[in-house]
Amino acid sequence: VSPTDQPVAAPIVSPTDQPVEGSEYWFIKKFNVVSKTLRNEKVKSFAKFKLKTTKNNLVENALIELSYESVNNQDQTSSQTSRSCTTNAKGKCFISIPAFHPDDVPFVTLNLEDIDAVDSEFPYDETLNKRNS
Repeated sequence: VSPTDQPVAAPIVSPTDQPVEGSEYWFIKKFNVVSKTLRNEKVKSFAKFKLKTTKNNLVENALIELSYESVNNQDQTSSQTSRSCTTNAKGKCFISIPAFHPDDVPFVTLNLEDIDAVDSEFPYDETLNKRNS
């Protein structure tokens, strides 16, 4: 049966599912992966987040959960690891990730597993998230 023989209407989207102009939404304002070399020559790496609303308010007590694949160098096995953080009064949180030196690792893949601001009265709009901030 050809898809054109029995066309299917586009799904109806409720107006509340789409951002409403003038309404307040929260989103990821900043996201960075940082790797620092400490004085003792150890490297510390982490993901940094900052959440805000469209009216420039900070989003406190939001839970952010990341996952990443980590490799055991001894036996070369890999495992999926999840970590989370809760945003502070400045809308920021940090998640430690396996240490890497930026000159040796061209990129890091992190998966955003969950993000929830249970205290926020405003909905999350992922289309507003800043890319490569």
